[in-house]
Amino acid sequence: MAKFQPQAVKLHYHGETFDTKQEIHEISDAWLIGPDIVGLCLDDDELAFYKTDQLEKQDDGYHLYEDNHPQFFMVGTSKVGADLRKMDVSELANMSFADFVRIGFSLGEGSR
Repeated sequence: MAKFQPQAVKLHYHGETFDTKQEIHEISDAWLIGPDIVGLCLDDDELAFYKTDQLEKQDDGYHLYEDNHPQFFMVGTSKVGADLRKMDVSELANMSFADFVRIGFSLGEGSR
């Protein structure tokens, strides 16, 4: 079995603004970090991860529809934002959960 190779993808967000309820369509650079997980950096201090089975796969990337309420996992705080901006999300594909937790602890140590 071949080892999974992370790949750059586009994540298309379809939703609406909070105040005017106007429809919005935003396109972000993201990474397919596993066959079933897309990860991206948000606002320079948060990482978000989505399950691909809750996204719509199209030729131009993955489409996230706010109406479908896809599950997601977020990591980040403003205290470690500078460090998260330097993180290469594609490298997460080959990490164990324990490795990921260790990175979180090391980022937090620098913010004390």
